[in-house]
Amino acid sequence: MGDIEDGFAGMSDGQKKAAAGCGGLLILLLFIFFCIMMSAFHHLGPDDQVLIKTSRGHRVVNGPMSGQFNPFQEKTWRKATMIDPLQYAIMQDRMTAELRSEEGPQLLFLKAYDELKEVLPKLVLEKDEFVRLIDSYDGTERVEKGPRTIVPKPTEKASKGIEKAVFLNMDSSVVIRNKTNGMLTLVTSCNYQSGVYTPAPMEDIVEIRRLIHVLPHEALIVRDVNGRMKVYGGNSDAGDAGNSSSDSDQDCFATQTQGAGTAFFLPPYSKIVRMSWSSYTSPGTAAIPSTRRLQTIPVADEKSLYVDQMQATTHSGPKIKVAAIDLRTQKSFYKYEVRTADNVKLELEGTIFWRVENIQDMIKMTSDPAGDVWAHARSTLIGVISDNTLADFMVNFNTLMGVAFNRSTTDDFYTRRGIVLTNLELTKYAPVDEHTKTVLQNIIRQTVNRINDLQKQRSRNDVALEKLTMDIALEENRTRLIETEATNSRLLAEQKGTTAGTKEATSIAFFIEGLNETVPNATDRMGLFKQEKILESTNKDTQQLSSGEASLYVAPKDMELRLQMPHEASHAPEL
Repeated sequence: MGDIEDGFAGMSDGQKKAAAGCGGLLILLLFIFFCIMMSAFHHLGPDDQVLIKTSRGHRVVNGPMSGQFNPFQEKTWRKATMIDPLQYAIMQDRMTAELRSEEGPQLLFLKAYDELKEVLPKLVLEKDEFVRLIDSYDGTERVEKGPRTIVPKPTEKASKGIEKAVFLNMDSSVVIRNKTNGMLTLVTSCNYQSGVYTPAPMEDIVEIRRLIHVLPHEALIVRDVNGRMKVYGGNSDAGDAGNSSSDSDQDCFATQTQGAGTAFFLPPYSKIVRMSWSSYTSPGTAAIPSTRRLQTIPVADEKSLYVDQMQATTHSGPKIKVAAIDLRTQKSFYKYEVRTADNVKLELEGTIFWRVENIQDMIKMTSDPAGDVWAHARSTLIGVISDNTLADFMVNFNTLMGVAFNRSTTDDFYTRRGIVLTNLELTKYAPVDEHTKTVLQNIIRQTVNRINDLQKQRSRNDVALEKLTMDIALEENRTRLIETEATNSRLLAEQKGTTAGTKEATSIAFFIEGLNETVPNATDRMGLFKQEKILESTNKDTQQLSSGEASLYVAPKDMELRLQMPHEASHAPEL
């Protein structure tokens, strides 16, 4: 220390200032170095990472740690990424451009040349779900079924997301398309027994088809890719329409019970033939064209499942689309104008009852059976009525309608079209000409008046006849009353006589039997009885004379007086 002081003492002032400056500079450099070294010391937490870039390459240091880092190297501080159990991360190596997936759960630290592209949720599939993954690198496709959790490859994309599997039962089927050859296939519970259909790779679900139900009184015409038409009907007449060959695959699609209807799945490349029928509504109502659509086919699928038959160029009225052909009796209302033999123009209104009996013949011959029935019935009625006058028509219009119906049933027009005409009814007729209408109204009015007069006279005659009938019945009842009263009087008299005779006989028997011991001779007893009766008569006569109740008669022969008693004239005493 003394040497330093001696050295400073031997320096000049300039030398002293230079030495002090060098010392201060050295101290400053030491302080700066200390600060730099202290700033290069770092503490890394559990989710911290340092990316160190050098001329020889990159490296990473992951926490947790504490240490000194080269302050002259480029460093990037970054955080680790927390990936949940239901997430995965897509990473890319910037040196090789390769992509990889990192599945959670984990605390993800990037490597030296890694770049985090995105964090995506895993694909969680339930039991009835599936996902279609397409690799954008090589175009391969795979289908994963549930239940499971899927982590796609970095180059795989699920463009349609998670899809539902199709449950196949007796009422549903699925149409699939093979993307390698473009062919469509119908998958039903008949040819896929597992019940839950999941498409294989390179297969797309085109649509889900429901079971089409055909009622016992209906029929459907189905046309396949070759143009063959087959009839599905609720009766036993269903079969190929216009072609004898049949598709053996339909046995799996269709089920039929005699008289109980039909149910089938529409095969791929097949469509339901939809016809255009003329609509003849009731006269006086507006005809509204409509479509008789099957309830099992959604409206959105009509274009893909229906094919419209070419319409005939007719002017028979509005049309309706008919898919399900009703095999029951149908009715068409008509309103025709015809002329009689005496050139009276009439307007006829009525109903035509008809039904489709043979679908095959109908589809071969016509596209509008309702219009054909309407037009042919009109020509038949015109032909029949034109042969008769107005008077004949008014008297025999029922007979003429029967003639028209018989002529129609014997005609092969309906038979060749598979149609049966069941009835032809006339409900109204009226002349078109106003003068003729007025004349007919006057005739009808006079006829009605004559009928009314006849009815009034008939009513009066009925009343008189009824009165006469009742009078006769009254007199007959009176006769029966008189006869009954006489019979009753006779019966009463007989009853009284029988009683008095019985009483008298009893008295005589008692008198005679009482004298058996006193007077043994029966003749003497009878004489005594007669004497007893004579005495009683004498007493009675005397009593009547005394009371003034007797009648006195003078005989003209000898003017002798005789007294006639009322109870016995033969024993009257002489006075």
